[in-house]
Amino acid sequence: MEEKNESFVFRDEEAKKAAKKAMELIAYQDRTEKELKERLYRAGFSEKAAEEAMNYVMSFGYINDRRYVENYLMFQSGKRSKKEIIYRLQQKGIPSDLIEEILEEKGGIDEREAIEMLLEKRLKGREFSEVEDNERRKIFAYLGRKGYDISQIKKVFSKLDN
Repeated sequence: MEEKNESFVFRDEEAKKAAKKAMELIAYQDRTEKELKERLYRAGFSEKAAEEAMNYVMSFGYINDRRYVENYLMFQSGKRSKKEIIYRLQQKGIPSDLIEEILEEKGGIDEREAIEMLLEKRLKGREFSEVEDNERRKIFAYLGRKGYDISQIKKVFSKLDN
């Protein structure tokens, strides 16, 4: 990522250092706008220098919250509940309306795969038919606390019962 944007002129040395730090941070891992700003503040850069660094990085398109959400959904769907995904994205500074818009474009999240994966992990090799009612209720409650839709949990349970 040593590419230079020749049309960008930094006002001072701190802004240059902040831009260099921002490039290092996004080279290591994709980040949201909020995350990168927070990391620059934590690194000790002034608000002015951090803002200039953000403008520099964004001029290349390296920070794109829409792309971040799409990638996050691609990797987390099937592993987490819709509620948990939305919550985590909001914690990363993604606006709710953007999350909902992208979820709608993608056709939502099918939670059944994630529920089945968690069930398999909880059962530790046992068959679902071997599980007693008391333990089923506990598993059902656990999945509910993880944010899975009750109707989806019921569908997976009935599928495994058959």
